[in-house]
Amino acid sequence: MTTQRIVLPYLRGPNHIPRRDLVLGGADSMALEVAIVEYDNPAAPALDLTGGIGGPTLTLFIWPAGCWPRSWDYGAPCMTPGSPLWSGDGTISTCGPGTFVIAFPPGSMARFPPRCGWSIQLGWDHDGQVSQLAWGNLHVMPSGQRLLTPPTAITTSGGSTAIATPDMLVA
Repeated sequence: MTTQRIVLPYLRGPNHIPRRDLVLGGADSMALEVAIVEYDNPAAPALDLTGGIGGPTLTLFIWPAGCWPRSWDYGAPCMTPGSPLWSGDGTISTCGPGTFVIAFPPGSMARFPPRCGWSIQLGWDHDGQVSQLAWGNLHVMPSGQRLLTPPTAITTSGGSTAIATPDMLVA
């Protein structure tokens, strides 16, 4: 399983939502580590993630790129209701302060269209309050090749060759 780490600011200007584009294969599995820092500065401390009742949640939404509505909120697309292809909740990680991990199981993107949109939201107070941390494009590359059974040549008693198709073969 591949691990990818991104760092996102919690406090930022109201007109700026960070954009990150991802390229993955349809059969890939990945652990996405999302580190959240307090503000948009390289020296910013990690956000203090305290658990408990109604504690922080991190959710990743993926939707088809063609579902973007025509109205935009400061240039950030949002998904049309009923269009998500996949969503995953992050778990608070022990790999570093302020970090969540979202796991993509193998093959979870196999039936996704080639171009998708995604958004990460941080929620707290039982998701009563939510903040969009980042958005971007997800390019899903076809993975592997289609495996076809090669044709089998059969030589008859008369010496001629015939190609057998899989439905002709009997085990």
